[in-house]
Amino acid sequence: MNKGLLSGRNALLAGALAATAVLSACGSNNSSNTASEGNNTPAAGGEQVTLRVFSNLPDRKSGQGLAEQMVIDNYTKENPNVKIELETLAEEPFKNKLKAYMASNEPIDVTMVHGGAELNTLVQAGYVKELDPAEYEGEAFSFLPGVYTSFTFNDKLYGLPRNSDYEVIYYNKRLFEENNIKVPATYAELIEAGKQFREKGIEPMSINGKDLWSFGAFFQDLVIRVGGDQNLMLDAVAKKKDFTTDETFKKAAELLGEARDSGLFQASYMTSDYGASQNLFTQERAAMWYMGSWEAGMATNENLPQTFRDNVAVLKFPVVEGGKGKNTDLLAWNGGGYSLVNSSKHPEEAKKFFDYLMSAGQWAKTVWDIGAAVPAQTYQLNGNESSLQKELTEVLTGATTTAGSLGLDYGTPKFKDDSQNAFGKFFAGGSTAEQMLSDLQSAAASQ
Repeated sequence: MNKGLLSGRNALLAGALAATAVLSACGSNNSSNTASEGNNTPAAGGEQVTLRVFSNLPDRKSGQGLAEQMVIDNYTKENPNVKIELETLAEEPFKNKLKAYMASNEPIDVTMVHGGAELNTLVQAGYVKELDPAEYEGEAFSFLPGVYTSFTFNDKLYGLPRNSDYEVIYYNKRLFEENNIKVPATYAELIEAGKQFREKGIEPMSINGKDLWSFGAFFQDLVIRVGGDQNLMLDAVAKKKDFTTDETFKKAAELLGEARDSGLFQASYMTSDYGASQNLFTQERAAMWYMGSWEAGMATNENLPQTFRDNVAVLKFPVVEGGKGKNTDLLAWNGGGYSLVNSSKHPEEAKKFFDYLMSAGQWAKTVWDIGAAVPAQTYQLNGNESSLQKELTEVLTGATTTAGSLGLDYGTPKFKDDSQNAFGKFFAGGSTAEQMLSDLQSAAASQ
């Protein structure tokens, strides 16, 4: 159990009662100027500087991309001598290009990073800059305890988190109601609901199978529900437990096979990337979507159908009959964030922008106010929260244990690649549950 995340959750609950919420939280070039009040405002004027920012948020009109753009616009308005040259790509292309930039030591100034194994690769290559945690203490930043875990290597900090990430199942209330299908509270009911939707010609659950990582998260959710132990998955990655001999892993692998074999996921799930899986759900062609809390902005995205926005809701990962886990055991971690790059041509200006971006009055306030995500810092409730934001908050504040890390990100970059390939092989029908566990054990042992 991650005590840091839980202490943040308890602070959130106490703060909400006092009308102040504390939440611990997961293209094209484009810039414009809009006025907004912020914290840590650097002095305007000075030498003209162009900063390069690399992001995985290509949609600049809604969600987190809009929040990021608003902060950039705030900064350039207050600092007219600074131009932000923004490059954005969707998730998987972003990851691939960031690896290329790392290999060539490209002089980016600020980049989005994924905590854990992927950031570790950048750290080992010397591409990202070490930060002083003491600089980010206090009310100016208001980060909660425990949120630096996935950004810390050998007791050194290399980035700051932007959100609290946790896995949920988004579902379409209208599709459940109109088809008279029960919203599942148990895993058996989830599998049954999937069969019923499929019989009616509706895709039951959308997942980004091409990206592979969601399979690992789904499996970890099952491990937590079967065994009731948040540390088991992480202990196996750390070679303290064995994937092939532990009964919890065996049962979780069998249940994972049920999802695969029962048709729970969409017909094209192995070729669906993030965007395709999201579109299937938001266009109301799938009843559910297995994804994270960072998609809170769906409820306020005016580009999506009104019927969808009125009916999108959150479901906790169902409990497993006979399992030791509770529906308040939450797969939560701090995954996405930002880092400074060592090869920056303007390190001082880059640091000023980075600190501005991560100040409590900018990213945290903006992303919550527009309903896009659950930030990693304290902020004030605005009274205009969407029902989806409220439901996501209830999931977080109701958590009794949290994972602290995705198992995929808990080991080395090699482990992440090997374990994702093991899940991909399993879901493509190339291995049994036992073979998948053997492949995961080999991945852990050889990292």
